[in-house]
Amino acid sequence: MKRILIGLAIVLILLVISGFSLIRLLNFFPSPQMPVKVICDGKKPLILKKGTKLRILSWNIQYGGSRKYHFFYDGGKAVYPAKADVEMTLKQISAVIKKVNPDIILWQEVDRNSTRTSLIDEAKVLLKEHPQFKCWASTPYHKSAYIPSPSHQHLKRVQMDLTIFSKYKITRATRHALPMLKESFLRQAFNLKRAILEVEIPVKGGKPLILLDTHLSAFSYGDGTLDKQVAMLKTLAEKAEAKGYWLLAGDLNLLPPGDDPSRLGSDSKYYNAKHNPIDLLYKSLKPALSIETYNKNKELYYSYIQFGKKKTDRWIDHTFVGKKVTVTKYQVLQKDNNISDHLPIVIEITF
Repeated sequence: MKRILIGLAIVLILLVISGFSLIRLLNFFPSPQMPVKVICDGKKPLILKKGTKLRILSWNIQYGGSRKYHFFYDGGKAVYPAKADVEMTLKQISAVIKKVNPDIILWQEVDRNSTRTSLIDEAKVLLKEHPQFKCWASTPYHKSAYIPSPSHQHLKRVQMDLTIFSKYKITRATRHALPMLKESFLRQAFNLKRAILEVEIPVKGGKPLILLDTHLSAFSYGDGTLDKQVAMLKTLAEKAEAKGYWLLAGDLNLLPPGDDPSRLGSDSKYYNAKHNPIDLLYKSLKPALSIETYNKNKELYYSYIQFGKKKTDRWIDHTFVGKKVTVTKYQVLQKDNNISDHLPIVIEITF
């Protein structure tokens, strides 16, 4: 009996070790800070000069899944959009790029060879359509060789990136890991690992331009994660201020200061009514759009649209800039509301 118990214990230990090894093998476990490869294809990129007016596009494209589907994470059942719908969505995204003609794009939710989007590398597709972007950098914040959920249809392979396109030369890119949700080891292993993608663009006649692209946690339910993530954004922005000029943009999953989440009905559960973590950024950093301007015409700046709705109902995609940066335009493209659950945002700056 003693030998049997020892044998069972050994088998159990081996199974646990094998399980942890498999989890490590399947998933992405980034270090707190990682260098990101900068790719500059084709002809030499432009060199940014001090005084140049830059047009920047920031956009969460909902991984090109299209707005036709009620996805499982939003209370629906859909997991895989049809390949034709992904391809059509990418064409619609491309049309917005042609219309806006940005110098730089900060993307969130770019799928790269994910099963759910028919193994299409969306970054490569968009770059092929727009060769004016000579340099780019991309880093994953949801990456797994196989995700065994949801139960009715597994996600399987997923890679979703933060990505920055630039007409101008990029000299450096870095991935900064954000604090994760308070979850079990197993859920953390397969869940999103939020991050900030930082790139540096040299400026002729001045200090460099630092771009910070991010997508903060959703579904945190006030567990303190967003406070930690916002604090990290503040720290990186302050470091960028010391280096030169900077811009921070992305899907922060937070309402602006003073907005009452109870007006959103059932969606109010996603926001803390007593404490808004984003207050820290609006008090300590320079927003591209002031709260005073926002309050004058809120609907003009709403950037998120629920499934099945025809109008946006909240502003959760925010932008901040350095003290030496002047914002000459901030526009949410309200007419382009049939592509993603987030609308594209155009910011024009000078420095």
